[in-house]
Amino acid sequence: MRAAAVVVNHNGGSDLERCLGALRAQTVPIEIVAVDCASTDGSRAVVEAPPAGVRGLPLGANRGYAGGCSVGLGALAEDVDVVGFFNPDCFAEPDFFAVCLETLTGDPRAAGVAARLVRPGGEVLDSCGQVLTPVLLRVRDRGYGRKAAGRFLEPAVVLAACGAAMVYRRTALTAAAVAGSTFPEEYFAFWEDLDLGWRLSNAGWRVLYEPRAVAVHRRGATASGRGGRLIFRRSPRATACVLVNRWATLLRNAHAVDLALRLPLLLVVDMALTASVVLRRPAVLPALATELPRLRRAGKERGQLRQRRLAELP
Repeated sequence: MRAAAVVVNHNGGSDLERCLGALRAQTVPIEIVAVDCASTDGSRAVVEAPPAGVRGLPLGANRGYAGGCSVGLGALAEDVDVVGFFNPDCFAEPDFFAVCLETLTGDPRAAGVAARLVRPGGEVLDSCGQVLTPVLLRVRDRGYGRKAAGRFLEPAVVLAACGAAMVYRRTALTAAAVAGSTFPEEYFAFWEDLDLGWRLSNAGWRVLYEPRAVAVHRRGATASGRGGRLIFRRSPRATACVLVNRWATLLRNAHAVDLALRLPLLLVVDMALTASVVLRRPAVLPALATELPRLRRAGKERGQLRQRRLAELP
């Protein structure tokens, strides 16, 4: 199978060159596309004059991670079979793609590979694939923040791969498209990785966690340097996307029974979180007002997709 990597950059700083260097050092040949979403920190220059083996796609506007993935995917050669999508603050080990290709070759029903992501230094886990919490239906990155030694060393089926480094079979991406798009660009950023994995799982594919596929992830590298939860450190638009994309994902993918059983609690908890965010950061409110109408579209798209009960999913 022929593989490619799409890196979506927005103010990734020096991380972008390190990310591209790691991809150029892969032990199997891959096509590399770097998409820049109107960066202003100097990293755009790397995409405008990319290193050997990298094709740069500088965009005139910031279309977010979802939009960048969509542009990068559309720019790949037709004979590319497997596509990896990366944040610029994620650095793949040299055999990363070799392991992913081996994994996908061995299981024709595998839509993609969720990698073992570790924090810098390798002692702390960042993500070993994504699943949903059973009650509040929140994204949970398995192993998040836990010591890496001795944990999550066996392959497993998960719901989705973390978007910092997710590798998918191209035929599966096409099969999971909604309204003609694998990455609905209205998502802009956040929850697009869980949404994609959930759509694939609902359609009968599976995502495999492979502990031998390792990458380092500096999570939150583009957030503000203040302490505290990431949701309070994002831009107003990004924060609004975190809140709204969650509900767009639930409306599109959750089985009606599962959603109805949890709806009262979900509304109370999420309204409390939203109120807390707005009280601390009033600038988020106009962004929320802009993003909320998208939920109607997600509800309409629901009819185009299959929904499976949570008990049938990883």
